[in-house]
Amino acid sequence: MCAMSGELTVDLSALVRNYKTLCGLSAPSCEIACVVKADSYGLGADKCAPALYQAGARSFFVATSAEGLALRNAIPADSDIYVLGGLSTDQKQAQLCQLNNVTPVLNSLSEVKQVCESGSGDPVALHFDTGMNRLGLRADEAELLYEKSSMLEKLDVRLIMSHFASSEEADNPDNKTQLARFNKIIECIKPLCPDARYAIANSGGLFLGADYHLDMLRAGLALYGGHPSSSLEENPMEPVISLGVPVLQVKSAKKGEGAGYNSTYHFDEDTDLAIVSIGYADGLLRSLSNKGVFYWRGYALPIRGRISMDSVICDLASVPPEEYPALGDMVEVIGPNQSIDALAASADTISYEILTSLGARFKRTYKQSEK
Repeated sequence: MCAMSGELTVDLSALVRNYKTLCGLSAPSCEIACVVKADSYGLGADKCAPALYQAGARSFFVATSAEGLALRNAIPADSDIYVLGGLSTDQKQAQLCQLNNVTPVLNSLSEVKQVCESGSGDPVALHFDTGMNRLGLRADEAELLYEKSSMLEKLDVRLIMSHFASSEEADNPDNKTQLARFNKIIECIKPLCPDARYAIANSGGLFLGADYHLDMLRAGLALYGGHPSSSLEENPMEPVISLGVPVLQVKSAKKGEGAGYNSTYHFDEDTDLAIVSIGYADGLLRSLSNKGVFYWRGYALPIRGRISMDSVICDLASVPPEEYPALGDMVEVIGPNQSIDALAASADTISYEILTSLGARFKRTYKQSEK
C-alpha cells in the first residue's frame, strides 16, 4: 500500500544551523531576528519558531496579529513578536496582543496618533518607507515626528525599521540610497527614542557589509535554505526541506500522442511515463508545465504536458527500464538534485513563492540531523 500524498520533510537542525551561520556572519552588535510569517514560509511556525528559540533567537516577525497570537502560544513570553502589518482593526484581537507581548509595527501617522491617544504605553515599532512605496511612514514624516516630539514621547518605541527593495542584488545602487535615507531618519529620531534599536536589512542585507547590519537583521529566506545574495556564487545556507511525491502509475504513450490537458506536448517516439501525485492543488506552479523536472535515483524526469490539479506526467526516457519506479515509490521534487532555488528558476519565480505555496496535503515530517 502506498501513501497517496507527498512527503515534505523539514530538517529543524539545518534550520538552526542556518540561524547560527547568520549569527556568526553578522556584526557583533547585530541581533538576528527570525521572520516566521506565513507559517514560517509554509514550513510550520509552531515547529520552526520553538527550534529557533531554543537556539537563542528572541525576536520574531509575523505579518498579522492573528499570526502573532498563534506564535505566542508556541514560544515563551520573554521573546519579542513584531507584527509587520500594524495595528489590528479587531478591538478584541488588539487587546489580546497587548496582553500577550505582541508588538505592532506602526506604518502610518494615523497609527502613531491612535496609539498616542490610547495612552496604553505598550511597546511599538516604527516602520519608515525608504524606497519601496509599500508599507511605512514616509521618510519626511520623521521630521514631522521630531517637530511634534510630544507624540514620540508618549510611545515606548523599541524598534525603528525599514526594508530593502533589492538587497539580494549586491550591486544595486538602491541599497546605498535606502541606507543613506534611513541613516538620516536615525539621526533625526534617535534623540527622541534613546532606547530604540534600528533595523533595515533582511537576509540579503547581511551580505552587503557591516554598515548595513545596524542593531538587528531580519532573516527570512536564508533561514529556510534559500540563496540570499547574488554576491555569492555558492549558497552558504543548508537546505532545510525535501519533498518527495509517490508514483501513481507507470504507463506508455505512443508516438504522436499528446500529454495532459489540451495536448500541449506530443511524443516524438513511444515513451514510458510515470504519473506522480502532485499538482497545482498542492502548490506546484502551473508554469512548470513542459519545463520542470523531477528526479528518480538521480535520473531527470522532465514534466510533459500541463500540470493537473492532482497529478503530473513525467518522462522516463532517461531511466533504464530495470530501474523504473514502482507504484508508491517517491520521486524527488525538492532534494539533493533540485534545490528550492533551482525549482523556482524553472518556474520563472522566486523561492519564496515555492515555499509558501507548498500545500496542506503533504505528510509533514520534522527531523533532527547532524551535518
